[in-house]
This record gives sequence, C-alpha cells and structure tokens, in this order.
Amino acid sequence: MESIYLVGFMGSGKSTIGKQLAKKLNLLYIDMDEQIEQTTKKQIKTIFAEEGEQAFRDIEHKILTETPKQGYVVSTGGGIIERKENRQWLLNKQVVYLNTSWDTIKNRLAHDQSRPIWQDQSKDKQLLMQSRDPKYREIAKIIVNTDQRSIDQIVAEINLHLHK
Repeated sequence: MESIYLVGFMGSGKSTIGKQLAKKLNLLYIDMDEQIEQTTKKQIKTIFAEEGEQAFRDIEHKILTETPKQGYVVSTGGGIIERKENRQWLLNKQVVYLNTSWDTIKNRLAHDQSRPIWQDQSKDKQLLMQSRDPKYREIAKIIVNTDQRSIDQIVAEINLHLHK
C-alpha cells in the first residue's frame, strides 16, 4: 500500500491517530518529529532555539523526501506545508488532513511545553492555524474532522476513505 501522510495543525492528533491507523492497516509507522530528533540527536525545541526555524525546516524537508513511498503511515509536523517544495512533494501522495477546531487545539495544548511554536508568545497561533488551513486542504486527498470524536472513529473514517 502507498504510504499515507497525516497533516494538520499541532495538536490535531497526527501522532496518536498515526499509530492507530498503522496498526489497523498493518503498516509501519514514522513520526517525522521523532525521526528529526533521532537524526540530529537534538530535541526539536533545541533546534529551534539554537539554529532557528529555517534550519529546522531544512532538516524536515530532507526527512520528508526520504520517507518510504510504500508501507508506512507518516505523521508530519504541523508546519510541513509551510514550504512550497513540501506541498509539491506531498501533492501526489496519499495525504489525510486531520481538521481540528481552534478550541479543541487550545484545550489539547494548554500545558504542552514541548512545542516551540506553541510556546512562542510572539506568534498568534490562531492566525497561524487559519493561514495553514488552505495549504493543508491544497494537498489533502482526504479531510477528516477530529472534533469530539474518538481515535477509533477517526481511524475508521480514514480507513473507509482509503478503501473507496
């Protein structure tokens, strides 16, 4: 089976859903953020702090283009779509957009210290989310609303779309 790429704003459930979807479809799982940390031997927040967002996006692009084309569910980082090259690369792939409301994101991430962009007080995160939405939609073959739904319900809907 062609690899499946999950996209969506931070806190949309990409990692959680990705693991369960991979299990359901009997595929392997890659979390790009974990892959970046393993490759660089640094936490993402450290890369942001020491090298900046641009350096992080360079690493992210390299990891994305090296993901296997078959047999995987890949959870991408929320900002993967910020680069045009990434959107172009993902355009012909099996991309699922986990569409999540601002209120749900805010509740999920209220106390999360691990996300550099969430912790950056200078960024208006709701505006950032709104600006990313059309980019997620541009590359998505499947769009799934995650609000007030269980992991099993979301995985079942994705599975249904994949087997149409």
